[in-house]
Amino acid sequence: MIHVRACTANDAADFRRLALAPQVTARIGVGAPWSRATADARFRRGMAACGRGEGMWWLAHEPQDADPLVGLVVAEVDHLAEIEIGIWLAPGRWGRGHGRELLAVVLPVVRTRFPGVTPTAYANVDHPASARMLTASGFHPDGTLIGRYGTEVTRFVAGDPTPT
Repeated sequence: MIHVRACTANDAADFRRLALAPQVTARIGVGAPWSRATADARFRRGMAACGRGEGMWWLAHEPQDADPLVGLVVAEVDHLAEIEIGIWLAPGRWGRGHGRELLAVVLPVVRTRFPGVTPTAYANVDHPASARMLTASGFHPDGTLIGRYGTEVTRFVAGDPTPT
C-alpha cells in the first residue's frame, strides 16, 4: 500500500535520489542529468514555494518494501498562474499504475487548496507513457508546444472533477 505525505525539509535525501537519477530527469526541464547542486537548489525552491502557499509537494512510499521510495508529486503555481503537476517516479516503479494512483490522491487536494485554478501537466512528446498516465487520470491534451526549456511537450489540462 502506498503512503502519501507532505514533503518537508527533512526529505532532501529522497528528493535528491530521484533528481540524480538520469532516467527521471531525462523528462524534466532541459532533459539532462542534474548535479547535486541543481537538485538541492530545486528542492529549496520547491520548499520555499510550499512555504509561501504557492505549491504542494508530496512523497510517496511503500513502507513494507525493501526500497520504499515510490516517488514525488509536485503541484506548483507556474508562470501562467496555473497549477502545474509533476510526477516523478523512481525508475523501479514505472509501469505499475503508481502515477495514476498518486494523481487520484493529490488532485482533489490541489483543487481544494487552489479553487478555480486549472491543474495542468506537461509530457514530452517522445514519452507516450506519461501521456497515457495523464489521459487515464482524466487530463486532456490541449496542444503541443515548445516548453520553457526548449523541448517539445504536450500540455494536458485536468478534466472537470464533477460528473455530468
